[in-house]
Amino acid sequence: MRSKLLVTGATGLLGHAVQVICPGASYVSSRDYDLRDRQQVEAMFEKYQPKHVLHLAACVGGVKHNAEHNADLFTNNLLINTHVLNCAREAKVDRLIGVISTCAFQIYDNQISTEKDLHVGLPFHGNLGYGYSKRTLDIQTQLLNEQYGCRFSTIAPVTLYGPYDNCDLENSHVLSALIHKCYLAKKNKTALQVWGSGKAVRQFVFAPDIARLLIAQIDKFDGPQTTVIAPDDGISIGELAKLVAKTMRFDGKIEFDTSKPEGILKRVVKSEKNPSWLRDFKFTSFEKGLKKTMDWFVSHEANTASGLKVAS
Repeated sequence: MRSKLLVTGATGLLGHAVQVICPGASYVSSRDYDLRDRQQVEAMFEKYQPKHVLHLAACVGGVKHNAEHNADLFTNNLLINTHVLNCAREAKVDRLIGVISTCAFQIYDNQISTEKDLHVGLPFHGNLGYGYSKRTLDIQTQLLNEQYGCRFSTIAPVTLYGPYDNCDLENSHVLSALIHKCYLAKKNKTALQVWGSGKAVRQFVFAPDIARLLIAQIDKFDGPQTTVIAPDDGISIGELAKLVAKTMRFDGKIEFDTSKPEGILKRVVKSEKNPSWLRDFKFTSFEKGLKKTMDWFVSHEANTASGLKVAS
């Protein structure tokens, strides 16, 4: 049924989640094609001749990595998105869904951002390169729809988490980094070190939930504009650290290092469009998703330590 579905970014967090629920699709990653290279993207479409595309591929990291590589992230993601969408149009792909990021939004301290705010002002400077490249993905889908009638659209989920996340201590997102740090703190009987004051507020969504939404929407089209996906109003990093510690059964000290970057203090978005397919969707509770993610991470670390090869 899904033999004509092509998924880019197959080895990423969301790519892994899609593979679990849709094993019959075709999956590619940077190991297969450099999507910054137009000729390689053309070869990919020639080989798979997809009817549908889930475009998940992107160059991205955590707060520190994004801030230090703004120019590279902007250029690389512009190239990736431009080549994939233009080649999809030329290949007469019937349906494409791309994934942007809430990093693309200008965030306000005193109000919640919605889809109408996507192109207002500038993204937070620490995410400017990555965030603005994602804005252009939204514009590109709309222009391709307007000029060529392409049934392309985008979604903007809040920060994804789940099994197969990048848990590198320097370049990962905050939740996966906290899980890794808590694991080490418990193992080494040290304090759990948290970057920043703990006051910053972030939103999270379980990657397998977004995978289910993407597969459910691949045959449907309600316009090219992006849709924000945010299950709740967020959690402070301080509360998040406590929840991670509780789930990990870590009873040691939690310390906040205000010399480290924590990004913008409050990043909260919601969907103003709120379509029926989103209103009726049952999201995984954060506690349940966190437990599944943590169980995967502990198993991953145990297998790595014993020399077993772990899928990535």
